[in-house]
Amino acid sequence: MNHAFPTPGTESILRTGIQNQWYLVCRSEEVGAQPIGVTRLNQRIVLWRDASGQAHALEDFCPHRGAALSKGIAVDGGIACKYHGLVVAPDGVVAAVPPVEHCAFLGQKRNRTYALRESNGAIFLYFSDETSNEIPEFWLPSPLTSDEWSGFLYMTEWDCHYSGPLDNRVDPIHGSYLHGDTFTLAFGKKCSVIQLDETADGFEIYRDNQAGINIDRTRVTYRPGNNIWIETEIPYPRSVGGNFFRILGYPTPIDEHRTLVWFFRYQRSTGWRRDLWRFFYVNRLEARHAYVVGQDRDMIETIDYHARDREGLFQTDIGVVRLRRMLHQIAQEQAHALSQRS
Repeated sequence: MNHAFPTPGTESILRTGIQNQWYLVCRSEEVGAQPIGVTRLNQRIVLWRDASGQAHALEDFCPHRGAALSKGIAVDGGIACKYHGLVVAPDGVVAAVPPVEHCAFLGQKRNRTYALRESNGAIFLYFSDETSNEIPEFWLPSPLTSDEWSGFLYMTEWDCHYSGPLDNRVDPIHGSYLHGDTFTLAFGKKCSVIQLDETADGFEIYRDNQAGINIDRTRVTYRPGNNIWIETEIPYPRSVGGNFFRILGYPTPIDEHRTLVWFFRYQRSTGWRRDLWRFFYVNRLEARHAYVVGQDRDMIETIDYHARDREGLFQTDIGVVRLRRMLHQIAQEQAHALSQRS
């Protein structure tokens, strides 16, 4: 099917979000029999569950007149538009056109579809630039697939371009300043040299003098054509038993001005220690972590996307520079593939 999408350049891809990648789009509990509409990567999407509980995702667009399918109702054949009753099946094919006896696009695929996976209480969709029909196998970091880890999903929306919270994830030095009054990040030195090690599937950064004290180390993992994950280890103060928890995530662009910021917060523990961690998280840590995220949000929402045109970077921004280069290379390759197709 020809969607007649314009061929974007590298900068356009970076502005709206890297394609050919799995993104978390919402919590599993948000999707039920009543369709819901979301915008992700500047694309309007409708999600719903069929009678068996299977979740589906389609372009939120009625092929008749463009009304939002998310305003419609789930039916056996898919989703019915509330405006004139047209039914679109989960595979994007028009299944019924009740107002007329014969319709030219009955049985035609008229809507963009999204491969969907459900895991760890979340819905993930694959956003393809349609240069290939292949859908890569969905991949998750080991803490999200291992019984040795236990954790929680946090999600919120920020009024900013996704590059802001993304840069923030690979900027460990800010924790000693912006979060200096918080439970887990109020310790350690305020001056560090950031070390960067290349890995087989990305890179890792860490402060030269903060191991086990403040924001420890952050690892960026890139699976080409699959997804990008950022993992940060946060030590707990020894006064409360030590250990650490891990933050895993990658911001999902909503549009050029809003971002779905989400993290899985996990700890490796078993038995009573796991029970204690989960109890402590729900009753104490979740609110404290929300306070930290609120500090990030208040700051990042003040930074315009074009601030990078005038910014002066430090040595401590080495992770920011490395990640930007990675994303630029990915976007450049995608732009080239799109130009070849056209």
